[in-house]
Amino acid sequence: MVEISQSYIDLLRAAHLFCFAAGMGTAFYLDFLSFWSIQTPNNAGDIRDIERIHLWVAVAFGGLWITGLALIYIRTGFDFAKFSPKLWMKVSVMVAMTVNSMVIAAFILPMMRRTLGRRVIDLPLQKLVGATQIATISVFCWTTGLALGSSLVLKTAAWDVLLPLAAGWFVALTVAGQFAVLIKRVRLVSAIA
Repeated sequence: MVEISQSYIDLLRAAHLFCFAAGMGTAFYLDFLSFWSIQTPNNAGDIRDIERIHLWVAVAFGGLWITGLALIYIRTGFDFAKFSPKLWMKVSVMVAMTVNSMVIAAFILPMMRRTLGRRVIDLPLQKLVGATQIATISVFCWTTGLALGSSLVLKTAAWDVLLPLAAGWFVALTVAGQFAVLIKRVRLVSAIA
């Protein structure tokens, strides 16, 4: 394997962290903005903002994949026997985030365009629950990636620790996200009645 200077590895890590921060910050901004504005009618400016934010997150994903794969190569040479459970989990989270981003592009953005002039909260319940779950998956992936990247405890954790933690976190976020949106919908319907 080629020997790489530690200063170059540090630059690569900094670029990776920058892409993560840019993607996570932007995605969280969109998720929370969407939650607080689901009871107001969408306008063309809202749709343009969502599309721009989605593009920014997609660019951050590209940077994360490039820098992440380079760091994996430096550390393991892509020898799967050297992959720790934490590394497998990080790669799995990135795959999930990428698929979720594609789902947003294929289904959520067109749905948002169709709601122009209407409130997202008024979507049929099945669509509202689906859109909420896609946002929840985004939050799950970003927060799990943050935990995996920053925790010394998780660095050496085995599957029997990582999987229950990830599953519990996913369930907790799903329940909280769905409950928050449904309560908001019930309150708006009650206020109108």
